[in-house]
Amino acid sequence: MKIKAISLWQPWATLIAVGAKKYETRSWKTNYRGALLICASRERNILMPALQEIRQKADELKIQNPITGAIFFPLGVAVAVVELTECIETELFKRGHPEFLRESLLGDFSSGRYAWKLENVRSLDPFPVKGKQGLFDVEVPDSLFK
Repeated sequence: MKIKAISLWQPWATLIAVGAKKYETRSWKTNYRGALLICASRERNILMPALQEIRQKADELKIQNPITGAIFFPLGVAVAVVELTECIETELFKRGHPEFLRESLLGDFSSGRYAWKLENVRSLDPFPVKGKQGLFDVEVPDSLFK
């Protein structure tokens, strides 16, 4: 079965997988709604040094992988399946949205961007995925949805 997927740098992919980040911000909007595979990019980025600080605060932020019980940031793998339910202009999101304060710490809500609402998060045992830019299709076993 094919599913739409998106690649994100760490720590953002894991923060979504553990339910700490409920909106992904992008410079582009999408009309797609439905199941979305969250993949961690193979590439490390400049934020990787901040991971130690996130690990130290994991207990305080209640960030924990529900499958393993640990916080880790794998690369080049799928980490979660979510449902993409809304695509909101960040300007509208900033105007009194109850989750803006927390989410603003975890995304880029500058003007001209879009906040993608991610619901029904289900963490996965990580499996390798070759990422791409934008939304892309990934063949996954049917058992992923059982």
